[in-house]
Amino acid sequence: MAGPDTKTTILDAAEALFAEQGYDAASLRELTRRAGVNLAAVNYHFGGKEKLAMAVLARTIAPINAERARRLEALPVRATTADVVRAFVEPAFPTNANCTAGHIAPARDFCRMFGRLMVDQPPFLRLFLAEQFRDLGLRFEARLRQSLPRHDAATVWWRMHFLAGAMAHTLHSADGLAHLTAGLCDATDVDAVVEQLVAFAAAGISAPPLPAAKKRRAAAPATERRARSRR
Repeated sequence: MAGPDTKTTILDAAEALFAEQGYDAASLRELTRRAGVNLAAVNYHFGGKEKLAMAVLARTIAPINAERARRLEALPVRATTADVVRAFVEPAFPTNANCTAGHIAPARDFCRMFGRLMVDQPPFLRLFLAEQFRDLGLRFEARLRQSLPRHDAATVWWRMHFLAGAMAHTLHSADGLAHLTAGLCDATDVDAVVEQLVAFAAAGISAPPLPAAKKRRAAAPATERRARSRR
């Protein structure tokens, strides 16, 4: 069987290196050593460290988002909040039928790498993520508001943000929960993990929106809140 091509080898090495060291500390010299290639190969395929990091992110994010879009489009007009949440959550997790024990590990490794990049905040990251998620996020926000007509756009966006955080934490730390509960919560049963996450997120997103006064307070600048607290 033929091994991975040079481009895939570089991507695999870069993902592991960024996960261990973060974007700022990772050097192309170390990357080429691990990948067994020269710097010219990295520049030929990616044009430098920044584009390499974007390619590492995109090869996982893009197919997941494509599947999310497909599932969202296939939903019935009267889809429930849980239906919409499921269309967002499931593509990020393999199914029990398509993986072996320990299957969460690749997703966990990607989340570790992604988390390191979020801490470093390289200059390209914010624009890159906006390009990857803005249009899809708008489509999910619109479908969620169809099922939750009393919810304003800001409320739905905040709750989608919390859902993304819950997913990342689950992918990164589910093994820790399995250890903490002595196996009661089985991190290798992805179908069960997804069901728990969808139920949790759908309930949270469906919770009544904040009263107007609390929304105004939440939106007030920090300096204004401090000034009111001194009165």
